[in-house]
Amino acid sequence: MPSEITSYFGKPAEGIPIRQGAPVIPRPTKEEVDLFPKEAKSILNGNRSAQNSFIQKNNFDLNWMKGKHFVLAGATGPGLGGALATAVLNLVGESGGVTIISRDLSKSVGYETGKQMEEIAANSGFENRFHWLNSGLALDGGKLDIILSALKEAKAEKVIYINTVAAASSGLLPGFPPVFVKDADENGLYQWELTPLNDQSVETTSFVMGTMAVQFSHVLMEAGIEVEATAFSDWRGSLDVEGRNPQSDNYGRWGPYSTSLYLPKEILRRETRAAYGTKRVVLDCFFPVMKTRALGFIPGGHTLSSVYDRFMEVYGVRFIDIPELALGMLDKIGIALNQSDFNPFNRLDVHELAFDLWFFEIVRQLNNDENSDFHYKKWISVE
Repeated sequence: MPSEITSYFGKPAEGIPIRQGAPVIPRPTKEEVDLFPKEAKSILNGNRSAQNSFIQKNNFDLNWMKGKHFVLAGATGPGLGGALATAVLNLVGESGGVTIISRDLSKSVGYETGKQMEEIAANSGFENRFHWLNSGLALDGGKLDIILSALKEAKAEKVIYINTVAAASSGLLPGFPPVFVKDADENGLYQWELTPLNDQSVETTSFVMGTMAVQFSHVLMEAGIEVEATAFSDWRGSLDVEGRNPQSDNYGRWGPYSTSLYLPKEILRRETRAAYGTKRVVLDCFFPVMKTRALGFIPGGHTLSSVYDRFMEVYGVRFIDIPELALGMLDKIGIALNQSDFNPFNRLDVHELAFDLWFFEIVRQLNNDENSDFHYKKWISVE
């Protein structure tokens, strides 16, 4: 490690309050819990309405989905997984099936979307072709037995497996110097000082979204279930090797993606590379900044979303929302299943990646000076 950090992101910005660690997931109030069923219904109805509009315009060729059985890990809630589940339930037809695997607290909007999906499937005549398993993904033991039993009941001899699980810790790897990440709320501009993770947090971050996500498709194959395609979700900050190097002037520029959140993504990419050129179809799909609950638990996530919104507003770039991105991912899977020369690393974020270098410069100069072009309220929404 260098005696002195040269990166702007490895030093605290002067005059801006510091908060240690990462955002804490708040416990919902009774009033919020009471509204979760209504919110869940609104999320799924919104997904379906938006997706039907794109489908009717023939923006995507998704006829290949009819009759397929999908295994969707992390597919409840208001994010990408929930949007994928909405689309799959709508498009697999009278002979297709859906197995959704989640691990949601009973008092959460994610759990309520799972219940709503059960109701949708029942009303659509899925019967044993639909299962929602809220015991989580597993590689062995009783939880795996539950998954395999559900697939057997659904007569799912071939599956499309998509993993969009979000469960990782933001922080420093042992021995690495601090990283500072600007963010803002109703109290003003501040900066997170990322703190070291313990060994268990590092291992869990790598395992749940990386190792287990990858190995699950192999476990299915060992159980005699053919995996026609496997697809993972990724984000481009995980590609920035330079940002992980304390000796670089760019150390920490992607915040927690420069420190810990890249760990599982490297495992996904290794799996994708290993499968390419074989008979296995494995995709690692890169997504733009998505406005999900998970974003709010990432240090700097609010800044990331707001600043890119501003960029796209200035340049008239159309924002692509989560329901459409879900259809885009399914479209890429269909292409891979039907073309031998498919791209295993699909970029669904090309409309915003051109702004990355500009983003770093904006973040460097964000301040509290109301007369500055870089006053935080000009770039970050704090409503």
